[in-house]
Amino acid sequence: MIFLFFLIYLRPPLQLLQELKLLQLFQSFLHFSTNFYLYPKVTASYRVVDEYFIAYAGVEGELQQNSYQDFVNENPFVSPTLLIQSTDKPYEGYVGMKGKIVNTVGYNLRANYASENNKALFKNNSRYNDGAGSLGNEDYQFGNSFDVVYDDVKTFSVFGELNLDVNSNLKMRINGEFFSYNPSNEAEAWNLPSYKASLFADYQISEQWFAGANLFLVGERNDETYVTGPTTQFFATPVTLESYFDANAHVGYRINDQLSAFARVNNILDNGYDKWVNYPVQGLQVMAGATYKFDF
Repeated sequence: MIFLFFLIYLRPPLQLLQELKLLQLFQSFLHFSTNFYLYPKVTASYRVVDEYFIAYAGVEGELQQNSYQDFVNENPFVSPTLLIQSTDKPYEGYVGMKGKIVNTVGYNLRANYASENNKALFKNNSRYNDGAGSLGNEDYQFGNSFDVVYDDVKTFSVFGELNLDVNSNLKMRINGEFFSYNPSNEAEAWNLPSYKASLFADYQISEQWFAGANLFLVGERNDETYVTGPTTQFFATPVTLESYFDANAHVGYRINDQLSAFARVNNILDNGYDKWVNYPVQGLQVMAGATYKFDF
């Protein structure tokens, strides 16, 4: 099946160069196969206390052109039977504050409310059983693949982030976000997390040695499993994927401007969890190697 999309973007900007800034009043998309969409794109910011307290707000929208490659990048276990459609985001409103607590600590706090029509959600494909010993006509019919279903979803989220320049050699970034979903037709916002948080740290040990770490915490996700077939009655079984924590670290040595050696450890705690239904992640992983930058 071939999907053809043709988009024309029109984005007239308006900017007032004062303490209060208003950027791009609207943007429009001409979607060749359907209709003309007009989206808001209004942003404003105001320096309340120099760089220490900056208030900001905005309302934006867009037409998101989905592709099979986009879905594979997010979930490599999708089946080859996906229906590809665009996602219409009429608006996403946000309000927040950002700035510096002290010179070495920056912050960003934001609340979002978004409306998305035809939002793509990953859902586990059914397992086929014809009742006569055949458990699947295709390789993706064993409960081992995912489909994409579309629904109109409204999402409220709260985001917070800290950026820390501990010293000239150590930099850290910590952020977290909580989500509340309201789908129109589906029972759940399938496979979307209730919250997520992360920590990134980079440390320049010396001129040659460097190290870093990243930690991820992802909340529960919901899905369903079920069996289909000519003699099988449809029963969906709800599945809750547990929250998970993943820790990774690396260290490296810069031999010269072009050649570096590194070692990396993933899933340091050897946690066993399913990122997707029926797909547990690998446990502790250790890798070592080298990189070389060519001078063209």
